[in-house]
Amino acid sequence: MIDVSKFLPLLRTLNRVDQNAYMTVVVKLLERAGVTVEGRPLWISSSVFLDNSGPGSITFGDRCVVSDAVKILTHDFSLDRVAEARGELPPDEELYRRAPVSIGARAFVGLGTVIMPGVVVGDDAVIGAGSVVTQSIAPGDVVAGNPARRICTTDELWDKRRSEFEVRKRRR
Repeated sequence: MIDVSKFLPLLRTLNRVDQNAYMTVVVKLLERAGVTVEGRPLWISSSVFLDNSGPGSITFGDRCVVSDAVKILTHDFSLDRVAEARGELPPDEELYRRAPVSIGARAFVGLGTVIMPGVVVGDDAVIGAGSVVTQSIAPGDVVAGNPARRICTTDELWDKRRSEFEVRKRRR
């Protein structure tokens, strides 16, 4: 299994020149690394960190966007030291949790987000920049913060903020 997080930064130039070609290569790399790709993600940044702990541990949905500096974690050793201190484990064993992460279709993951093991990001969900996502997100919900909390639905966000955006030709 290849460590796709090491190869993605090498594709930055291709991303700037031809984002469609970039995503074609990224999808092939992800699939070769054991990441499940459903449909075709719209964009996955070359600076994403994927803690790919095995085949099927990360899933990307159709037309999802994963912004720069996002970290997706699929394993956790946080209680290992506690278990040792309590005498629950012999020194030659460790406490380990592996839990897959899924990013739904058309979901948007904002800049610098950290997604913890076991989180499912529902279809059409939006995660605000800098969020730490510790719990699954329902389809169509908007979350932000540390820890991430529900702010509103995407329909409510649309009604509130649509007028702030303009239309242009897609670059991706």
